[in-house]
Amino acid sequence: MPADVPPAAVVIDAGGEPWSRVVPVLSDRVAHLPGGGLIDLVTDDAEVRAAATAWCGRRGYAVEEAAVAGGVGGLRIRTGDPLPLPEEL
Repeated sequence: MPADVPPAAVVIDAGGEPWSRVVPVLSDRVAHLPGGGLIDLVTDDAEVRAAATAWCGRRGYAVEEAAVAGGVGGLRIRTGDPLPLPEEL
């Protein structure tokens, strides 16, 4: 990871788990993370990535695709500084 990229406060390795098992863990970690915290969600499952992206979007969290653990794909989620709502753009 480049030096200018901050490390995630939390890493969730979803393995092969379905979204229905990932979302409670993600919700719990977000609830206990200070504003502006970073979460790396490690998963190569396109359905989990799509569901997590939609979930984050509904909550105003910034999310991006990233190689988050040894080249394994996943998402980087920033829980603080919510994105502006479309009517605010």
